[in-house]
Amino acid sequence: MKTSGVTITWLSKVDLSNINSGEGGGGNVVELKTYRSGKRPYASGQSVRHALREALERGNPGCIKSTPEAPSGDIKEDWLCDLFGYLNPRKGEGSDRRWSPIKCTPALGQVDSEIVTDLLLRMSDLEKDEKKATKDQRLAYVQLTENIFRTGMSIDVFSVGRRLIVEGDKSSKKITKRDFLDEIGDEERKKRVQAVIKALAQMGDFAKQARNAVSFAPDLFFAAVSPVYTQRGLRTLEIDPEGNLDLPVLETVAKDLKELGATLFMGHTPGVIRNDAELLELCRSLEIPVKSPVQTLNAVAEKVD
Repeated sequence: MKTSGVTITWLSKVDLSNINSGEGGGGNVVELKTYRSGKRPYASGQSVRHALREALERGNPGCIKSTPEAPSGDIKEDWLCDLFGYLNPRKGEGSDRRWSPIKCTPALGQVDSEIVTDLLLRMSDLEKDEKKATKDQRLAYVQLTENIFRTGMSIDVFSVGRRLIVEGDKSSKKITKRDFLDEIGDEERKKRVQAVIKALAQMGDFAKQARNAVSFAPDLFFAAVSPVYTQRGLRTLEIDPEGNLDLPVLETVAKDLKELGATLFMGHTPGVIRNDAELLELCRSLEIPVKSPVQTLNAVAEKVD
């Protein structure tokens, strides 16, 4: 059975940190991006894709050969343009556009949390005022919070390494050819998809993490490897205000995915949600294997064909 789609939705329990900041409210305060009237933090889907790209290149040195600002357009050799898509301007022709096989949701904080402000003081070795012999001091403030973030990713396996070729007749304004050109073959396609899945274990390079450390690897996640492309799995793993996982939704989505022929997986770290026992019982009843997150990521990768 060939794989057409992979969806992974995961929860990451993050300690006091700022994974993605907004433009700020003026002055020298680095503000969190928030939603729900400022009660919950979030990181944009673009920030999630950036962190995934960094993790992918860290585990596969040399796989990315250009940048989002200056794409090569070479999906055969450049994983950036293949997996994350590109918009390549062509003089006199407009743009050569390619859809991304990888799509990511924003990372959404799941519970209301308190925001604290950290004072940063930088002491300079240089004298600010030679006459008074005073040192230069600079102050800044960074908002921090802890939360459980919910994030999702879908991979359109068929589109990896394939380019859509469209030709037309200008005089009749009709399409004469529309076909997919496979530039890498099934073995290389499998290798790239497996690398993306395994890269989740190394995620951490978010916009505000140049100097700070925080793990964003999945603590609890639900994955589906399917013979059809569907984003249905991204509907799962919502948490209520008390920290309980929405099990009825998970059960319904899991049954739908099984109906479509998908193989399901659950990666589990104790203590992330409050209703752990009920989740494990549901997985047993649905015959979904449960292992540690890294073990399960490896199992998901191996299932891709």
